[in-house]
Amino acid sequence: MSIKDSIEAIEQQIYVACSDGDYDAVNMLEHQLDHLRELSNQEPEDPQSREPSNIQFQDKSK
Repeated sequence: MSIKDSIEAIEQQIYVACSDGDYDAVNMLEHQLDHLRELSNQEPEDPQSREPSNIQFQDKSK
């Protein structure tokens, strides 16, 4: 499932939660939606850049 699909699914869940009056669920889902939107804005254009062999880690021991 892509981030875009996840965003659409959460938006639908928010609609249902609002209809049911479950505002605690709405708040939780909105938080998840914000997080996914941030991830979608940071998503690299090149899918190969996300492969484990291309990920660089910082050495925090210095």
